[in-house]
Amino acid sequence: MNRGLRLFCAALSVALTFAGIAAAPAKPHPAPGGAGLYLHPQRLVDIGGRRLNLVCTGHGSPTVILEAGTLADASAWRRVQPAASRMTRVCSYDRAGMGFSDPTGAPRDASAIVSDLHALLTKAHIAGPYVLVGWSSGGLFTRLYTYRYPRNVVGLVEIDPDTEFDTIGNYLKLVATMMHKPPRWGDEQIREWFAQYDNCAANVARGTCAFFPGIAAYMRAGGCAKVVGLECELRDVRAKHVSRRSFWKVAALEVRATLTDPGEIRAAARPLGNMPLIVLTDSESGDVDASDPTISVAAQRAGWLAKDRAQARLAGMSSVGAHFVVAGTSHAIVLDRPSAVISAIAEVIAQVRSPRPRP
Repeated sequence: MNRGLRLFCAALSVALTFAGIAAAPAKPHPAPGGAGLYLHPQRLVDIGGRRLNLVCTGHGSPTVILEAGTLADASAWRRVQPAASRMTRVCSYDRAGMGFSDPTGAPRDASAIVSDLHALLTKAHIAGPYVLVGWSSGGLFTRLYTYRYPRNVVGLVEIDPDTEFDTIGNYLKLVATMMHKPPRWGDEQIREWFAQYDNCAANVARGTCAFFPGIAAYMRAGGCAKVVGLECELRDVRAKHVSRRSFWKVAALEVRATLTDPGEIRAAARPLGNMPLIVLTDSESGDVDASDPTISVAAQRAGWLAKDRAQARLAGMSSVGAHFVVAGTSHAIVLDRPSAVISAIAEVIAQVRSPRPRP
């Protein structure tokens, strides 16, 4: 399984695996709760001819904005948002085509996603200041938002984020060098990866998908014997979302943009001064798949080390930035160790609320 496919599986795990969190009833302005927040659209905000689903809980300032990774929607934060909402107002949302939000066409690059987020917060009258929390590809989007609207953002939490310093192209070049692959091997891997998304967009309505043959049956089968009530209902809701052709069409556009998004972030980047910033990296053991027949364990470990260095470099963009490796976690830290994410958010909020000079 290549790295891109492993990241896909982590995202799909976020989409389809559920924690046992006590749920609150869905309301237009819900109180902090669990799975029940994500069973139905909470607030559909028109951003100009299409609507995005917004889920806000809690009260206070700064407002925490949660940005999920590829394929994931607001429900990815169900283990984080309820606890974080006890500290301040917290908002998650479904990007276009994900969850309950309306689909859209190209482009679905970082710039378009940041424009959508800004329009959403403006139309919904969710005023700053913001602490942005980005997981996976969401890390790129939160940082581009910070660079584009620096006066609105006072803190960042980045959870195993994609970075402009360690791209999928860099990873494939590293693997190709270590494993003596032919010159065009990396390009072939990327083409194959993109083709799988296109295959799902074309065939998922018929119950097949390149990632999971028989995906419709897979998502309907079992799973609820170990979870009850709203968690089981949430599984059914997410299964319907992931079974839509429009979901995969938008996902394919987002994934293709991963080749250009890092360059866009690099061009926009600037020092973050003394902005509170915490970067969480998954564990090496969670990033290495010994059963992978295509990429050696040594190459995977080298890839994790490169990612670890890149994420430490990201933390260094703030004079008070901090970088931590979260033991025993995979890329899906939001599921594996939500307490680490909640603690990072709490620390950044505490720093924001403490008086300090800004550059």
